[in-house]
Amino acid sequence: MRTARLICLALLLSLHAVSQPAVPIPDSLKRDAVMVVRQDQEQIEIVSPRKARLYRHYVYTILNSRGDIYGSVHTFYDKFHDLVSATATLYDADGRVLRKIKKGDMQDWNAEGAGILMSDTRIKYYPFSCRSYPYSIEYEEVVETNGLFMLPEWQPQPARNVSVESASLTVGAPVNYPLRYKAYRCPDKPDISEEKSTRTIYWSIRGRCVLPEELYEPAWFDQAARIRLTPADFELEGYKGHLNSWEDLGKFAGSLYVGRDRLPDEARKQVHQLVDGLGDERRKIAVLYRWLQQNTHYVGVELGIGGWQPFDASYVYTKRYGDCKALANYMVALLKEAGIRGATVLIRAGVAPPMDTSFVCPQFNHAIAVAFTGQDSIWLECTSPILPAGYLSSATSDKDALLLSPSGGQVVHTPVYGVHENRFLRHVKGTLSADGNLEAQLIYDYSGLEQDALRSYIGQTAKREQMSLRQQSLGIPNGLIKDLSYIADSAAIPSIRETISLSAEHFAVTAGSRLLISPGYFFKRINGLTEMPSRAHDIQLSASYEEFDSLELTIPEGYTPEGNAFTATYSCPCGSYRIRSTFDEKDRTFRIVCWFTEHKGLYPAADWPRLVRFFNLVHREGIRQLALVKQ
Repeated sequence: MRTARLICLALLLSLHAVSQPAVPIPDSLKRDAVMVVRQDQEQIEIVSPRKARLYRHYVYTILNSRGDIYGSVHTFYDKFHDLVSATATLYDADGRVLRKIKKGDMQDWNAEGAGILMSDTRIKYYPFSCRSYPYSIEYEEVVETNGLFMLPEWQPQPARNVSVESASLTVGAPVNYPLRYKAYRCPDKPDISEEKSTRTIYWSIRGRCVLPEELYEPAWFDQAARIRLTPADFELEGYKGHLNSWEDLGKFAGSLYVGRDRLPDEARKQVHQLVDGLGDERRKIAVLYRWLQQNTHYVGVELGIGGWQPFDASYVYTKRYGDCKALANYMVALLKEAGIRGATVLIRAGVAPPMDTSFVCPQFNHAIAVAFTGQDSIWLECTSPILPAGYLSSATSDKDALLLSPSGGQVVHTPVYGVHENRFLRHVKGTLSADGNLEAQLIYDYSGLEQDALRSYIGQTAKREQMSLRQQSLGIPNGLIKDLSYIADSAAIPSIRETISLSAEHFAVTAGSRLLISPGYFFKRINGLTEMPSRAHDIQLSASYEEFDSLELTIPEGYTPEGNAFTATYSCPCGSYRIRSTFDEKDRTFRIVCWFTEHKGLYPAADWPRLVRFFNLVHREGIRQLALVKQ
């Protein structure tokens, strides 16, 4: 009966929405928008720890070509989500129906490909198109769940260039059902009502305009209004669990791993052949990790509860592949056979909302491993064939995560790499001829997060292409790379040395008795910033790193730098910058040295003038032109 009442309400709302596309949109909502959410209703009716019925109805009005991505409708279904019905309608600017489709008219795709080998998730998709703007899309769907481990997250404003006229979320559940929720940046508290044995919670927002974008602002997921929901009690494919604490979540996830760390005899023998006789546990861990990297590769496997349960270690050893959780579990099994304690760690990798440790719910999209030796933790990214043992890339470093232990889940924080680890050192030594030609050797040292992209690039690109692309990235007119080489190490903080032999005709421009040079090609280069009368958002800097640049340029006989040596210094909470120049008349060497540091963090909007001054100084020095005068 409760479900019937909910669906009847949804149908009444949808009948009202049919005329909605023709209703004028307020100018405030159209300003700078690519799409307007005219109406978006999501309704969740929880029946039991295993059953729920999800209803969604929306009307989107697409204003221009940049909003066409919202003109296609899509949804998914799998063994835990039964797509009961789906309908969609395309309207023109006057509200006339141009096309109407049902579930059977939608394309049906599987989710395999793009690194996913096997998946039972299916995607329903239909690409609407319209020759004129604005046009509107109305979509309705009903989904029934078989398992309630995760509930949809409500985010009514999907992007900053989308405005919202009206959106709501309604959740109904038995009065005694332990539903938990958390609201982020929602202006109003929910309306909560009870009728007989049902509790209903209702959120709504109206009149949300497009938010102007600001440089170095927090990511959209840190600005948008959203609601997270989680069932404190749940059941999934015969597994029952609770989500009252991270320990609870870890116990449930850990139960899916029980008995899956058993290695076949052949693999056990291999482990002992690799590490027996190695006295140092760190070396054992590195050897086993490298062996895993050389003998397995990543593929996605998402069958049933396999989104959370790994293939067992024997399967990975035999097939030589696995997804992230299977490879992490396999690594832990190898460590266990070697007498070393290890654990799987669930994490939210990449550019995504960070784990909210104050709200217990599944927030993870990846799994890694960690090994323990003495008081140290050695982190292992088991899907990467190139990362050294103990090092995590920007995708998983400096993040809260959930370690799975026999006693349950434990929140941990992955390694943080700062200015001492993330470094880029440039040293350029060259000779400038009287006709302005440059011959130079460039030695660039990258370490920590600064070397991540380069390490992946040089492992996948032929040398000829490397030289061509590197020549373009230097951006030096008439520059020619005559030789290019890389030396990479696999230390706990990995580094790469890049050596370039460079020749550039007319690097210096002749202007009468002067040679004009632009040394900034070899320094930190950054775009200048503009002051603003007021700033709405805090300042988000995403990484801590240091750059050190040094240029030694032997200039032609008879020339001397025009003007006095220069120096500049600036420091603020966001970072610091120093530059100075010298000229040695004896060896005719002109030297410029500069240091740049940036500190990761969230800074108040009031610090914007400091960041402007900081970056504009770096920008000014990066485009500085110097004159060598003939005596």
